[in-house]
Amino acid sequence: MQQFLATGNQNHLTNLNTEVPYEIIRLIEGETLFREGDAPQGLYYVQAGCLKLMVHREMARGRTTTAEYLTKLVSPGEYFGYKGLVRGGTHRGTAQAVQSSEVWLYPKDTVQTALKGASPLVKFLMRQAVTDLDSYEKISQLHYLASVHERIAYQLVLLAEKFGKPTEAGISLNLKLTRNEFAQLASTINESLSRHLTELKSEGLIDVNGKEIIIKDLNALKLKSGNF
Repeated sequence: MQQFLATGNQNHLTNLNTEVPYEIIRLIEGETLFREGDAPQGLYYVQAGCLKLMVHREMARGRTTTAEYLTKLVSPGEYFGYKGLVRGGTHRGTAQAVQSSEVWLYPKDTVQTALKGASPLVKFLMRQAVTDLDSYEKISQLHYLASVHERIAYQLVLLAEKFGKPTEAGISLNLKLTRNEFAQLASTINESLSRHLTELKSEGLIDVNGKEIIIKDLNALKLKSGNF
């Protein structure tokens, strides 16, 4: 990994009109820029080449032979690494060069100074956007790695934790979703959804009353979701 210091008035940083210092990082094919668990060093911009962003699953399963899951290919003109700066903490994934690449690193202090100057509304929107992206990436993994049964169980757990109301019979989900809408959430078809809901009901994990679903054993559903 070759690193150089430089400054420049970068037009792609539309909100910065001053000279912005950045570090040039040159990577060869297969070289890792950062790993899951590393502390964020700043905001990255791809000047040339291509990098892949990956997250690590605890175990390989189903269609995969590796625990790494590809979430995005980053092309020239794109930024990445910002999620760790917005949410705080460490990187939740790994960045690796797919081909020889040139990456510009804008230091963490510079980016955080800009973030601190943002309005409370903008800060909220950025945090929400990062949360939504994290959720989307997790759902993407789920739809690729999990079985239909696991996806349905996961959606039941997710909906119960967000919208469920405790009752004497269990956790009530009464969102008035059609079977088609629920099937879309689990990325399946109505017939398959009905079959798996019947199986979960026969196992005593849920009960179904029209559009209302009663979660009778949330912990067992979590196990059914394959630890997603």
